[in-house]
Amino acid sequence: MQGGSNVDVAGGATVVIIAFPFGRHAPRCPTSLPRSRGKVVIDCVVPMGFDEFGAYVLDTEEGSVTQQAAALLPDSHVVGAFHHLSGVLLEGLAGPTWTGDVMVVCDVREATDLEQALAGRLPGMRGIYADRLRNARQVEALTINLVSVNRRHKAHARVRVADV
Repeated sequence: MQGGSNVDVAGGATVVIIAFPFGRHAPRCPTSLPRSRGKVVIDCVVPMGFDEFGAYVLDTEEGSVTQQAAALLPDSHVVGAFHHLSGVLLEGLAGPTWTGDVMVVCDVREATDLEQALAGRLPGMRGIYADRLRNARQVEALTINLVSVNRRHKAHARVRVADV
């Protein structure tokens, strides 16, 4: 494994994951990922703000952050996924297996299949197709609900889709 600038690393990668903070998403996507043509780009950014009442969804002109990435990277296959997985849980993957599902939104079947396979490589996880990019806003917004659950119950809640 070798480090480098976002541009260099993304240029040499098969799959690129966008994990910029929301406020940097729009300005950084085109400048950091100019060599993403034809690649699968997984966007896991959540448009989330906080105020005295807690977490809430921030609006984007495109409808969702994932749709924003697709507009900024028109030659890439943008997939929305991993929005609602806790960073704390992801850091602990070497520990006991935990279960959860990764909601996947995308307009390109091959990119969806690749992301679902990637999610399935995480212990106890599955990638679940959750519709096309036009419905990414709902998947992103679900994260805000999970953050609220986690804060209230001091937990690391996750999603599990039954009967799939």
